[in-house]
Amino acid sequence: MRFNSVGFALSVGMALIVVLIGFTLLSAAGLAGFSAQDASVGLTENTPENMPSCGVVDSANASVVVAALSPDEAKIAAAGDALFKSNCAQCHAVNEVVVGPALAGITKRRPISWLIPWVKNSSKVVASGDDYAVALFNKFNKQQMPSFNLSDKEINSLMVYIIWAEGQSPQVAVN
Repeated sequence: MRFNSVGFALSVGMALIVVLIGFTLLSAAGLAGFSAQDASVGLTENTPENMPSCGVVDSANASVVVAALSPDEAKIAAAGDALFKSNCAQCHAVNEVVVGPALAGITKRRPISWLIPWVKNSSKVVASGDDYAVALFNKFNKQQMPSFNLSDKEINSLMVYIIWAEGQSPQVAVN
């Protein structure tokens, strides 16, 4: 009996397709993969003591020192990664300028209390006359960043992802 490599490749390919379809169905049923609830794990109200923990809070400098991610933090970062890819990656990268600025170090440049309204409606922040917002708007040729209907928890998970994606241990302002 002869070995038919084309038939074998087709059989393996079909088996992979069946596995992928099965995983897709299990994911849709919420039995496998990430669910929408994973995005909010470990996040509560936007206060320093309730911010997603990325390390040790330094109360003297109102900052958080990023350390290795715990399993809950990894879920939060994964949710932030998904949000980043679906909402931000068209115009931003973490470490390089695209249409908008590189986001590495954003939490060093602006506190989370500024970033949340900025992500939700940057034009409102620019219209308020905020010096940093106006300078940023002008620097990028008055290109308007779209408004995003994201919760504070979702924006916090984006920030956790960005901090993690920087590949460093930066200080993160939590004011």
